[in-house]
Amino acid sequence: MNKSILFIVSLLVCSLGHTQTLPKVENYPLGSLDVNVMVMPFGMDNAIKIGTMSKSGEIQFDFPSELNSISKDNQDSESSKLWYTLFSQCDNGTEMVAEKYNIFSFDTGTLSLWTNDDSYVGVIFTVSDENLMPWVEDPAYMEPVIGSYFELIYVAKPFQFKGECIVTRMFEEGNAQIVYNYNINLKAGFNFIEYSIEHIYKTDPNVMASFPDKLSVKNTEGIPNCKWIGKYF
Repeated sequence: MNKSILFIVSLLVCSLGHTQTLPKVENYPLGSLDVNVMVMPFGMDNAIKIGTMSKSGEIQFDFPSELNSISKDNQDSESSKLWYTLFSQCDNGTEMVAEKYNIFSFDTGTLSLWTNDDSYVGVIFTVSDENLMPWVEDPAYMEPVIGSYFELIYVAKPFQFKGECIVTRMFEEGNAQIVYNYNINLKAGFNFIEYSIEHIYKTDPNVMASFPDKLSVKNTEGIPNCKWIGKYF
């Protein structure tokens, strides 16, 4: 085999190796319906379509390049500033982002499933491990496990940040600190953020649920390679 043929073969192997399959919800029961993937960070009247579901449960993302439906009041609100989107849980969240970098942004919230006739039929959760689901759905009462959960956010301009923030939880006897270590490089538009639970603060389950007290935070490159779990109504 000559060098030119070897070069072509190697290119094909590389191309195939980087082919990404669409994320898929297993055992998807809504194949008879036309279902859109929506987010509603500003309420139902300002729902944003970000994709569609295939009949077999594959998620076909199609993020909008413009968000013309969001009012100026919503864009100018304090909860639409970058510090609130990324650091609102931190003790010094308002100080984490200099004012000139407090660009328009938002956490999209739950990925919701809606039919073309505006029926709300389900939600999608994104986790690395199905065993994390009980805690994701009810962190006040359920126990977490080591793993990752994902959130989708929007930023109007690129943003980079590397550092940590502290969240203090106060108890009757002493306090506990939760540490978030950030290493994010966000592009303008929609970004998936991975929150990796690295350590869990164990409590008396008869008093309160355990909780993560050390997490790393980073953006994913493109669509996360994780479990896409549907809940239906």
